[in-house]
Amino acid sequence: LILAGRNAIVSGFNNCLHSYLQSKYIGKIDAGPDSSINSIKSKAMDIIDLYELKNKNKLIDDLIDEYNPNGLGVLGIDAVIKALIRDQIRILIYDKNFSHTGYVCRNCNYLSTSPIESCPYCDGKLVYYNEIVDEIIENALDQGCEIVDIEENERFKKAGSIGAVLRYMYER
Repeated sequence: LILAGRNAIVSGFNNCLHSYLQSKYIGKIDAGPDSSINSIKSKAMDIIDLYELKNKNKLIDDLIDEYNPNGLGVLGIDAVIKALIRDQIRILIYDKNFSHTGYVCRNCNYLSTSPIESCPYCDGKLVYYNEIVDEIIENALDQGCEIVDIEENERFKKAGSIGAVLRYMYER
């Protein structure tokens, strides 16, 4: 929820909102009846972008600090692939600039970052891909996972640039 209006009025109006709406409130725009639609749109997009960035960074912090140490999260491409194969992923998180090579089974879409003779599930031939992250995302979407793309988060880059919040406990 974004409120728009004259600053003196909007500031006090937030307190009059129902508690449910207050929990959805993300910002305000100083605007009057003569404000252009494009100006209001631009200010609203800035508020939305800032809100989304804040939520994404909080998700990364939660993944690194809470979910991963407690077994409800994984970090790094090999751990993500293992969780994806087990259908454990609830939220897949990846850096938009992350790239990795890998192998994909032609028959069952099994994923691997290292070369193996044949697929351990169907004995099919694995094909080399110079970009396996797209295949990971596609498989995650097929499983109904939420996908979150991150950009410019140094802490996440140091943790492997890809991770996941799991649906159920990860076996180590």
